[in-house]
Amino acid sequence: MKKGDLMRQQMRHQKKTKKPLVLTIIISLLVLIVLCVVFFFPLNNMLRSATGNDTPSDKAVKSELVKKVKARKTGDPKKDEKIDRAASVLGKKKMSEIMSAADSQDKTATLIEDSSALTKEQSQKAAQEIFSNDEYSGLRTAINNGNWYQAYQQYQKLSNNGELNQLQQDINQK
Repeated sequence: MKKGDLMRQQMRHQKKTKKPLVLTIIISLLVLIVLCVVFFFPLNNMLRSATGNDTPSDKAVKSELVKKVKARKTGDPKKDEKIDRAASVLGKKKMSEIMSAADSQDKTATLIEDSSALTKEQSQKAAQEIFSNDEYSGLRTAINNGNWYQAYQQYQKLSNNGELNQLQQDINQK
């Protein structure tokens, strides 16, 4: 065998071994991404439980929630002051408190009363509706589990089917 033929064989061998290596790396990265997605919420919840503080994910969710609350400003100084107060209270609440409120009607009523301009009676009525109407069970479960993506999907569903508007109208009637 000539020296050139030997080198070509070695290069072919190297190319063949690189392909499986690259394929293995790509598959490993895909598996890692899938595992991160599957275990993200449990890991986020574990981190929250271990530290007792909000996680970066929690802070991002609360930031979006505060933005949604502030977006409801009307230009009326009295109403806007109440909206700012509600946004401030929500921003300061620990996510663990919000999550536990999703599993208790009394805690939900207290959270609503603390973070809105509603009276105690209105807050209790809202909490009662949220816990008695099956349409809200998906949202409560998602919040209680700390699954923010699912909670957002449930919120969108309730917004689109009119349940949230109906709740607001029911509360304002009394």
